[in-house]
Amino acid sequence: MKINSIRFKIRVLFIGILGIILVIYSTYLYFSLYFTLYDEIDDELYSKAEEIAKAIDLFTNLNETHSGDFLSKVKKVIILEEFPDPDEINPLQQQWLQKVDKLNLKDDYIDLLTIKGESLVRSNNLKRSLFFLNSTMVMDLKEGVPVYKNLKLNKLSIRAVSFPYFFQESELYIIQVGTSLKPTLHILKNRLIHILASIPIILLLSSLFGKVFVTRLLRPVFDITRTASKITNDNLSARVKNDHADEEMKYLVSAFNDMISRLESSFNAISDFSSQVAHELKTPLTIIKGESDIALRKERAKEEYQKAIKTILEETERMLKVIEGLLMLTKLDFPSKAFNFEQFNLIELLTEIYEQSRLLAVHKGIHVDINVSQEPLFISGDRLHLRRLFLNLIDNSIKYTDRNGNIRIVATKKDQKTVVSISDTGIGIAKEDLSKIFDRFFHIDRTGKNAVPSTGLGLSIAKSIVDIHNGFIEVTSKIGEGSTFTVSLPSI
Repeated sequence: MKINSIRFKIRVLFIGILGIILVIYSTYLYFSLYFTLYDEIDDELYSKAEEIAKAIDLFTNLNETHSGDFLSKVKKVIILEEFPDPDEINPLQQQWLQKVDKLNLKDDYIDLLTIKGESLVRSNNLKRSLFFLNSTMVMDLKEGVPVYKNLKLNKLSIRAVSFPYFFQESELYIIQVGTSLKPTLHILKNRLIHILASIPIILLLSSLFGKVFVTRLLRPVFDITRTASKITNDNLSARVKNDHADEEMKYLVSAFNDMISRLESSFNAISDFSSQVAHELKTPLTIIKGESDIALRKERAKEEYQKAIKTILEETERMLKVIEGLLMLTKLDFPSKAFNFEQFNLIELLTEIYEQSRLLAVHKGIHVDINVSQEPLFISGDRLHLRRLFLNLIDNSIKYTDRNGNIRIVATKKDQKTVVSISDTGIGIAKEDLSKIFDRFFHIDRTGKNAVPSTGLGLSIAKSIVDIHNGFIEVTSKIGEGSTFTVSLPSI
C-alpha cells in the first residue's frame, strides 16, 4: 500500500484515534483498579488498627492497670505472649485469638509507638519501626486523622497506617499496622500486562477490519477511476452505478455521472454544430466553385460574366452572414465580456426601434404600429444586444409577412416582468416546428413565394440574449394567420 494513498491515510488515522482512545481508557481502568485496591487495603488496615485498639482497651480494663501492666497487656495483643495454656484461656483471650486469625494479623507488621516515635511494643516479625513520623503527620494524628504510607521493608513493599490511640482518653499512642502489597501489586501487574498485550492485538485486528472497511468505502472511487479510463471521445455512454454506495459517495458518483452526461451533450452538440456549419458553408462554396468553373471554361459574353460574379457575391455574402452569426454566438457564450448592463427605460429603446422598423417595412407596404405603457418600464440590460434582439424579431416578421400586412409592437408590465410582444400577420409557423425554431441552423423548408434565404442563426441568437438577461422568450403561431413572439424581462 502506498503511503500517500487515501486508504493508507484513513487506516492510519483510524488506528491512531483508536490507539489513543484505548490508551486513555486503559489508563483510566488501570488507575481505577489501583485506587480501588488501595482504598480496600486502607479500609482493611484501619479496621485492623481499630480492632487492636479495642483489644488493648478490653485487656487493660479487666482490672486497674499500671504502666508496667499496660505494656504486658499490649504484648498479649500485639505479640500474643504471656497467654496461659490453651485449657486456661479465658473467653476474652479466646475471642481475641479468633479475631487475630480472622483478621490475619499474624502476617502483618504491628508496632505501638509514643507520640515522639519511640517504639514500645512491636510484633515478632518487625525488627524496626515501620516509618518515622514527621511534624505534619503528628499534627494529623493529634487531630485523630490516621496517616497512610507506602514503604519498603526488607525489599518487601508494604502499605502501613499510623492510627491514633488515646489510652483512657488522655494519653496518645500510635498504633502502626503494615501489610504486604504483594497480592495487590500482582493484580496490578497482571492487569498492566493484559493491557499492554491487548492494545497491539486490538489495533492489529482493527487494521485488518479497517482495510476491508476502507476498501468498501472507496469502492465508488475505484469504480469512477475504471469508468473514467473507459471514456473516450468515441464512447461517453459509460456511467458509474451507485446502488450500494454510501450517502456521501452517492453525491460524488452522481456528480461524476452528471459531468459525463454534460460532456456527452457537449460533444454531441459540437459534433452536430460542426456538421451543420460544414453543411451551411458547403452549399455556397459549391455554387461559387461551379460558377467559377463555368465562367473560366470558355470565353463568354459580358452579361454571363456579370451573372456569375453576382451569384458568387450573393453566396459570399451568405457565408459572411453565417460567420458573423457564429461569432456572435461565440461572444454570447461569454456574456461577462460581451455585455454591458445598465438601468434604462425600455420604452425609449422600443420607440427608437419602432421608427427604424417603419423604414425597414416601407418597401413591402407593411404597416407597423406600437402600443406601449404610459409609465416608464425600467430594466437592467445591455442596450446594444436588446436592440439586436428586437430588430431581429421585427426583421423576421417583415421577411415572412406578405405585402400590405401588419406588425404590432406591445410593451406592458405584468407580475414584476416587462413583457414585449411582436405580432405579425405573416405566413405563420407549423405547430411541429415551434419547438425547434430556436435551434441553431434550423430552417423551415419553404418553396415558391414563401422561400426566404436564412442562416438559421437569428432566433438562436435572440434566445441567447434573452437567457443572459434572465428572461424567457416564447412563440405562438398559426399557419396563414401570423406569429407572435413574446419576450419577458425582469423589471426593476
